[in-house]
Amino acid sequence: MPGKAVGRAAVDLPWLCPNTDSLVGLAERPADLARLAAADPALILFLLRADRPDVTAASFSFAPNRFLSPVVLETAAAYLRATRSGWQIPSAHAADRARTVATTAAVVASRIAAHTRRPCGTAAAAAAQLAPLGWYAVGAVDPLAAARPLFDPHFAPDPVQAQARFWGLEHDGIARRLAERWRLPGWAGTIPGNLNLPLRIARKVVADPDFFAVVQLAVCEAEDRTVYLGLTRTADYRELQAHLALSADDLDRLCHLPPTVAPTPTPGLDPNPYRVPLLGGLLRMAAEARRRNGASLVVRLEQRIDELQAGLADLGEATGARLRDAKLAGLAELAAGAGHEINNPLAVISGQAQRLLRTEPDPDRGESLRSIVRQTQRIAGILRDLMQFARPPVPEKQSVSAADLMTGVRTDLTPLADERGVRVDLANAPADVWLAVDPNQLRHAFGALVRNGIEAARATGWVRLGCEPADTTVRLVVEDSGPGLTPETAEHAFDPFYSGRSAGRGRGLGLPTAWQLARQNGGDVYFEPTPHGPTRFVMTAPRAASEIPWGERKSA
Repeated sequence: MPGKAVGRAAVDLPWLCPNTDSLVGLAERPADLARLAAADPALILFLLRADRPDVTAASFSFAPNRFLSPVVLETAAAYLRATRSGWQIPSAHAADRARTVATTAAVVASRIAAHTRRPCGTAAAAAAQLAPLGWYAVGAVDPLAAARPLFDPHFAPDPVQAQARFWGLEHDGIARRLAERWRLPGWAGTIPGNLNLPLRIARKVVADPDFFAVVQLAVCEAEDRTVYLGLTRTADYRELQAHLALSADDLDRLCHLPPTVAPTPTPGLDPNPYRVPLLGGLLRMAAEARRRNGASLVVRLEQRIDELQAGLADLGEATGARLRDAKLAGLAELAAGAGHEINNPLAVISGQAQRLLRTEPDPDRGESLRSIVRQTQRIAGILRDLMQFARPPVPEKQSVSAADLMTGVRTDLTPLADERGVRVDLANAPADVWLAVDPNQLRHAFGALVRNGIEAARATGWVRLGCEPADTTVRLVVEDSGPGLTPETAEHAFDPFYSGRSAGRGRGLGLPTAWQLARQNGGDVYFEPTPHGPTRFVMTAPRAASEIPWGERKSA
């Protein structure tokens, strides 16, 4: 082939043909794909073209279940049947040099990704393997022409001119054209033709600048330590080092770890797939077997995945509820013991301060004693609330109207709502729903939820109360227009003394006390996330077995 036509021929390649071992593994040993790809960049390219278009660098892998579609095998068989080019001789000079750089860069890229805690180690190694994409393509068209620039004395100072002189196109131009024509995913396709650019410029054209920096630095190190191919000739090494926060010692350590061992080819098989006549038939038979058995297998696997997903969701919800309940029960025990121990010395302090106050003539000392008395009374109030959370009295259950309960709480908190400019709406309060609870305890618990909603809603905001009856339970729902709970606040919302509001705005005992009182009455209180909706807390309570006559009804 004429020298300057080789670059154009490389750009027109329909594919780079994987080795025979790789294609056999694709058909018979999908679990070996990662091992085979480590020694065969053409297999990486083929899998990238067969993968889903929405896969990112962070989610890419060689997991066998990703490439089990019979279409993958049929595509490989079709390429083998329709083309007679695209395979490069592994022992050719240029192919050997490109593979040396690529395999070294792949190891280093994977280690840099792991060291910098980026979830893209597999993709970084794969992208580094594809760094000399133009070299691979020219080598597949004409191995002798591919090696000529390496023997040119002007190659090191100006690789672009040397490649253009012998190939007609320089490496990066070939790589960019192939990535576009083969429709490689952006995270991989924007790398091979742009590795020579400084990061500050490359970030405008590559899909993922951070990922690009990992691969580019790895290729820089590989070219510096093995063979120079001109891939990173104008890359800014120090900029990459600073961007990834890697010291020279870090890089030296990452680049000197023992390299991974490349797999050896299967004895007796010609590595060139075009010389193995039965390979196309093997691929088609394997595709047919997958197509024949795949439908039922897919259905079974999907059903199993659905079952596991449902079980996992139930387990996660149940575990979270059990952990919360165990934590609150433990805190209640601690609070009960601490409250009892604190109450006795507090009574002594208050009594002594009041006795001294009665006989104290000095006004300043008298004011100090009054301050002591006020603070002990404040502590006593906190202890009362704490003991109500820790050891509430035994409930005296009655049949209570849910509508009366909700209306009563709304009436109690109307002054607070008016003061804050918050509207409290009664969205749904059916008159025929009855609860089997202690009316005072449940009114206190539901009132804590409504108060919490009023305090969370901003001025001109709203709080909405609702009732959702079921067969044996009733859900009393409180929604508000406030800013919602952050994940941290939601996790600690039921902890005593925890408050998402500023200091001094509350004791943080409302929600845990509501939870304790609801549990005492056979119900529960929990936060129910509503994506893009209002903040919602739910209190459940047991439903009364039957209605009672109006005259005998005990209101809340």
